[in-house]
Amino acid sequence: MPNRILKESICTSDNINELSPYEEIFFYRLIVNCDDYGIMDARTSILRAKCFPLKIDLIKESDIEDWLINLIDAELIFLYEIEGRRYLKMTSWEKHQQIRAHRSKFPMPDSGGYHLKSDDIKSPRNPIQSNPIQSESESESESNPRELVSD
Repeated sequence: MPNRILKESICTSDNINELSPYEEIFFYRLIVNCDDYGIMDARTSILRAKCFPLKIDLIKESDIEDWLINLIDAELIFLYEIEGRRYLKMTSWEKHQQIRAHRSKFPMPDSGGYHLKSDDIKSPRNPIQSNPIQSESESESESNPRELVSD
């Protein structure tokens, strides 16, 4: 995995400030595990093993699920599904990271046949389950692949 760039503005990010210390650690560990497009396998067992290989006995899968919900609520990631497998994508990856690879290791969220998963997660901060990432206007949402859902 290539090195990642963390800018000093990460320390004053309002989105990151919404996170607990454990969620913030999880977020940084996601950054170093994502591919060059800010995407990775989002199955809980995979995230736990990749992000916390030396703390596998201390971190529960339920912790990972809770942290994912809060990262979604903080608009730092979104989840999607392709062919029954869940993936995550960092929401502002392209703004902060260099993309060196010619293509992602994982299916892109704008490819056909995926189902947005972020709306399926029940969040205490988001009881009506609207996706905070999808706050664009109607005209923008028509061109936004994150809002598409196919059967």
